[in-house]
Amino acid sequence: MYQESALRSYNEHVIENLQLRHAVYFTTLVFPDHNQFDAFRSSYQGVMDISSVSGEPERFPAIQMVWDLGRMVFTRTKLPGKGYTHRRRHLSKRVLDHWYINLPFNSLEPDGQRLGAKAMPELHCLATSLETEVNDDGMLMLFFPHDLFTSTVMLDRMLDVQLDGGLGRLLADYLFLLDRSLPQLQAEEVPHVVEATRSLVAVCLAPSRDRLAEAQGPIDATLMGRARRLIDVKLANPNLTSEILCADLGVSRSRLYRLFEPLGGVASYIRRQRLLRIRAALADSMDGRSIFRIAGQWGFVDASAFSRTFRHEFGISPKEARDIGWASDGFDVVQDCLDRSETPQTLGQVLRVLAA
Repeated sequence: MYQESALRSYNEHVIENLQLRHAVYFTTLVFPDHNQFDAFRSSYQGVMDISSVSGEPERFPAIQMVWDLGRMVFTRTKLPGKGYTHRRRHLSKRVLDHWYINLPFNSLEPDGQRLGAKAMPELHCLATSLETEVNDDGMLMLFFPHDLFTSTVMLDRMLDVQLDGGLGRLLADYLFLLDRSLPQLQAEEVPHVVEATRSLVAVCLAPSRDRLAEAQGPIDATLMGRARRLIDVKLANPNLTSEILCADLGVSRSRLYRLFEPLGGVASYIRRQRLLRIRAALADSMDGRSIFRIAGQWGFVDASAFSRTFRHEFGISPKEARDIGWASDGFDVVQDCLDRSETPQTLGQVLRVLAA
């Protein structure tokens, strides 16, 4: 009953958010208040036992997204937080033996950074005994099978240990970046993301010179994620420069230029992001502003120069973009998601597929 209702909620959610591709979307909000904690407990069936610390809560609003990455499973759970402490216990009769990295967080800002004390990841294994209490208002979890690494010696050494220090912070930042990036991920990119994640986890659990070199790609990706978020926040500022980005990111100009070199450079990336914003506004039938006013909002002060730049980027003029709009494959996305009723509907089912 719980999963059928949650799947209906998932389908409705997908229609409203056409970019999402998560394997499972579960929310207790579709249930009556007094059934919400039971529904939440049910979502972890076969993975771990969930119980309330001080009696059944009157309500338990929660949302869980599960991403199936093939060789990994990533989850993001929004919890009610303080006053709703619950206990998690690994099952005594274990079906799954996956390792997982757990990252609790509280009060996320819009850019995904945690307020107050810094969140730090912890490494656990479903095949070992563990009991812990949770009163955070959110949690990221990355599950992976034993054979993802050639040796589990480093995993055994770090079992049930909080990963602190610079490498722990790096891994936490990467998990937040992964959480933000997954909705835009394309199918062909998944294996590369999994390998990058595996490399970064390896270097954070057992650093060495070779592993540090291997993880340089994920480290750069994390820094690039920060740079992109910063640009997104400051995009409307006509005075946005590389110097401002370097100062805010704490990196040298040469490091910043190397990061953006595959994208044509920093200035080119900023210009394209502004053009994309303009294109989206032109395609919005509710936005009746003049084309030049929209362009001016994003830093283009010369009408003819803007028109040439827009045509060079998209192959049509701004007026043509407004007239014809932009084709959308949203129906295909929705239909694909609605046709996935045969796919796993719980975290436990997704993890069993991962173990197969």
